Amino acid sequence: MRCGPIGWRVRAKLVKRDIAGALLTDPLNVRYATDSTNMQVWILHNAARYVFVPAENPVVLFDFHNSEHRSLGLNTVDEVRLGTGIYYFASGPAPAERAGRWAQEFDDLLRRCGGGNRRLGLDRANPVAVAALQALGIEVCDGTKVMEHARRIKSAG
Repeated sequence: MRCGPIGWRVRAKLVKRDIAGALLTDPLNVRYATDSTNMQVWILHNAARYVFVPAENPVVLFDFHNSEHRSLGLNTVDEVRLGTGIYYFASGPAPAERAGRWAQEFDDLLRRCGGGNRRLGLDRANPVAVAALQALGIEVCDGTKVMEHARRIKSAG
């Protein structure tokens, strides 16, 4: 499991709040946790890129199609997968269906590495996303608070 000093800071905040992992979609938080960037301005409007940072176990970055190479080799990302866009541009008239598939990814990750903990810190999401996570028995927690406290310290030291 790879993780830089910043990632350990995020993980410590998750452990302190008894949250199994953080699902980060805000580009500032993704950059902070992974040092990985891609289409920062476009991603501000379309949540096409996000990262799962568990309290323990590998960090999984979900990236926009044909962009996976941008994060390969970083010591802060263990796995890169293609993301499932649940924003309107990607889902069109079927947001609930896509959100269900999207939520299933995190249900699987929590089952694999959460140790029975079903609490997921989410920094921002639309109501369809939250409903899809809750439908799978995932307790959605405030991931923004986790990240704001982790980002208070600006250096790796």
